[in-house]
Amino acid sequence: MNKFLVVGVDTVVGANLALCLSDKYQVATWHPTDKFDIAGCDAMDPDAEPASVIEQSQPDWIIYCGSESRSAWEANTVDRIDESIVAQAAEWASAAKQSNARFAMVSSDAVFSGPWMFHDEESIGECQTLQAMTIRASEQAVLEHAQDALLIRSNVFGWSADPNETCWVENLIQTVRTHRVVEQDATRHATPILATDFAAIIERACAENLSGVFHIAGAERVSPLKFAQRLADQFGLPWLSVRKETTLMAPPREFAAGETSLQTKRIRKALCVAMPLLSEGLIRLREQQENGYCERLVGSRGKGQIAKAA
Repeated sequence: MNKFLVVGVDTVVGANLALCLSDKYQVATWHPTDKFDIAGCDAMDPDAEPASVIEQSQPDWIIYCGSESRSAWEANTVDRIDESIVAQAAEWASAAKQSNARFAMVSSDAVFSGPWMFHDEESIGECQTLQAMTIRASEQAVLEHAQDALLIRSNVFGWSADPNETCWVENLIQTVRTHRVVEQDATRHATPILATDFAAIIERACAENLSGVFHIAGAERVSPLKFAQRLADQFGLPWLSVRKETTLMAPPREFAAGETSLQTKRIRKALCVAMPLLSEGLIRLREQQENGYCERLVGSRGKGQIAKAA
C-alpha cells in the first residue's frame, strides 16, 4: 500500500484525508472543477474522466468523498444531495474495479434516525427522507459495482481546504466570536469525529484490507448545542445560548434532524482501536489552527486568507 487517490477534496473529510495520508504515502487528489493545492499531494486534471485519473495516478486505494461524506450538520449538505450522486459514486467504483484498485467510500450517519441511539451497521432505524434514501442508493450502487469496497459511515468535522468556502465548524467559531448569543439545535444528536482522527483510523482500515460496511465515529453522543458550547470553551470564546424548549410532540422527520449517533463496535473489534473523545478532538482542532496545519491544508490558495478565530 503505497499510493492513494482521494476523490472529493472540496469536502472536509477528503481534504484532511489527503493531507494526513501524504505524510506516509504518495497521494493524488481529484476534484471535478478545480485543483486543490494540498501540501504533499499531486492534483490531477479536473477535466479527466475517472478511468483516466486512475490510470495516471495508479493508486492502490481510491477513497471517494462525495456529497455523501459531508457532515449532515453542514447547512448546505441537504442541497448537495440529489440523484446525480448515485451515478457518480457508481462510476468511480466501477472504474476502480476495472483497474484492480481497492475502493473506499465515505458516507453519512444521516441515513439513520431515532428513536434508537448508537445505530449499528444493520440498524433498521432508517431516515425516510429523500436525501437519506438517495445516500443509501449511492451506497448500494458502490457495493454492487465493487463487491470488495470499504464503506464507512461517519460525521466528520474539521478545517476546510478552500478559504473561499468555510465549513460549518469555521462558521460556528465565527458566529460565537461575533454574536456571543448563539442558537443551535438541542434535539438532534450525533457522534462527530475530528477529520484527522478519522484519517488515522481509515488508514489502518485500508492497511488491513477491510471490506464491507463499518462505522467510524466519535466516542461521545452530542447535540449541535452542546458541541457549540464545548467548541467555544476550547477556543476561549464566551457566549450565551438561546434556551429552547426540547420536548418533542412527534419524532423529527426532516433530514438529519433526529438521532444519528453511530455504534462503532465492528471497527473497534476489527482494528483493536478506541474511538476518540470529543474533548480530544477539540483540543487537536485548536492545535491545528496554531501549528501550521491549516496552512498546509489550503496551500497557496489560502495565503493571507486563513482567519484566526482565537
